[in-house]
Amino acid sequence: MSITFSGLATGLDTDKIITQLMEIERMPIDRLEAKKTSNTAKLEAYAQFKTTLDGLKTAVSDMTLTSQVRSNTVSVAANAPFTATSANANSGSYNIAVTQLAQVQKTISDGLSSQTDALLGTGTFTLSKGGTDTVITVDSTNNSLLGLAAAINEQSATTGIKAAIINDGSATPYRLALTGIDSSTTFTTTNTLAPTAMVTTTTQAAQQAEAYIDGIKVVSNSNTISGAISGVTLNLNGVSEADATKTPPFKTSLLEIKSDTGALKEKLTNFVSSYNKTMDWILSGYAEFGGATVPDDDPDTVDLLGSVLRGDSSISSVKRGLQNALSSVINTSGSMKLLSELGITTQLNGTLAQNNTKMDDALANNFEGVVKLLAGEDSTDGVMKKLNSYLLTVTSGTTGLYATKKANYDLSAKRIDDQILNMEPRMVKKEARLRAQYTAMENIVSGLNAQGSFLTQQMDMLSNMLKG
Repeated sequence: MSITFSGLATGLDTDKIITQLMEIERMPIDRLEAKKTSNTAKLEAYAQFKTTLDGLKTAVSDMTLTSQVRSNTVSVAANAPFTATSANANSGSYNIAVTQLAQVQKTISDGLSSQTDALLGTGTFTLSKGGTDTVITVDSTNNSLLGLAAAINEQSATTGIKAAIINDGSATPYRLALTGIDSSTTFTTTNTLAPTAMVTTTTQAAQQAEAYIDGIKVVSNSNTISGAISGVTLNLNGVSEADATKTPPFKTSLLEIKSDTGALKEKLTNFVSSYNKTMDWILSGYAEFGGATVPDDDPDTVDLLGSVLRGDSSISSVKRGLQNALSSVINTSGSMKLLSELGITTQLNGTLAQNNTKMDDALANNFEGVVKLLAGEDSTDGVMKKLNSYLLTVTSGTTGLYATKKANYDLSAKRIDDQILNMEPRMVKKEARLRAQYTAMENIVSGLNAQGSFLTQQMDMLSNMLKG
C-alpha cells in the first residue's frame, strides 16, 4: 500500500483539484442518471394514472349492456306455485295460473327374483317412440335385468329413454324402470323374450307443463318456462288452487316487475365519482393554478403525481377522448340524447356535477329513455358503451398508454445503462491520468526545490569564504 500526501511540494490541494475536475468530467454521466431518474418518476405517474383509469373503466363497464342498466326487481304473490327471475325484462304485471306440471313417462316391469341372474332367456326387447323402433337383442351376454338395462342405456342418446333397477322389497323385488328424458318423450315396449315374456306397465304418463299468463295458455316440456314473458324465467313448483269462478278454473297469482331505479342511480353515482377521480388526478398537476389538491391531514391519502406529467400531451389526449365520448349525442328511439338530460353535466374544470333531482325524475318517469341513452339500442352504442370502448383502448395491457410508455422506458433505461457502463471505465482512466500528472508535477517541483536549497547553501558558503 502506498501513501501519498498531495501538495507537499507545491502547496496545492491536488486531491480537491482532481475531485473537482472529475466532477466536470462526470457531468455527461450525471445528466444520463438524472434523465433516468426523471423517466422513472414519469413512469410511476403513468402507472398511477392507469390505476385511476382502471377504476373508471370498472364503473363504466357496469352499464354498457342493456341487461346491466335495466335492473329490475321481481315480486311474486305469497304462496304462488312458481318463482321468477328477471334479466333485461320490461316493467309490467302479470296474472299467472299453473294448471299442470310437466312430468316424464315412467314404465315399470314386473318383478324378478334377481337382477344379475340370466332370467330373461333370449329374444328381443323393442322400444317404440314416434314411429321408430329400437330393437335390442337379448342373448347370453345380456339376459339379466342389469344386462338389459345397460343395453337400453347404450341407446339412450338416440331413444331418449333411460333404464334403472328398482328394488321394492317384495319376494320378487327387482324391476326394470324406464324413464323418458323429458315430457315430449312417449314410448311403448314389446318383447319376444322366451321362455317368459317381460310384462311392463306405464305408471306415469308424460305431460307438458301448462300455465296461463293473463289468460293465454303457455306450455313447456319442463317445469321451467322461458321466453313467454320477455326477459323472465318462471320456475313452476306446484299447481294453482282450484277456483270454479275463473276460466280456466284456477286461482291466479300476481307477478310484478318493477324498474330498480335505486340500483341504477347507485351505478351512476359511482361513475361520476370515478370520473371525477380521474379529472382530479389530471388537475393535481396544476394545483398552484387552482387545480385539485389532496388533503395532507389524511394518513391514507396517496399523493397524486399529476404534477410529474403536467403538460404531457398523452394525458391531454386522454382527457379530450373522455370528454368527447361523454358529450356524444346518442340517436336512439329513446327521448334522451345527451347525458346532461340525465342530470350529469361537465363543469369548467372538467369534473362532473350530478343533479339528483333531475336524475331521480328521469329514472322515475323516463326509465327506458335512460336505458337507451346509457346502453344504446341495436347497433347504436350508448354513452357508456362509447366510454368503455375508449377506455379499453387506453388501458390495454399491450397497446394502451401505460403499456406503450413502459416499453419505451425499458428501452431508454437499457440504453442509458449501456452508455454509463461504457463511460465509467474512461472516468477511471481519466482520474488515474490526472493523479499521475499531478504526482509528476509534485516530483518536478520537489526536485527544483532541492536544487534551490543546494544552490542557496553553496552561495552562503562562498559568501562566508569571501568574508573570511
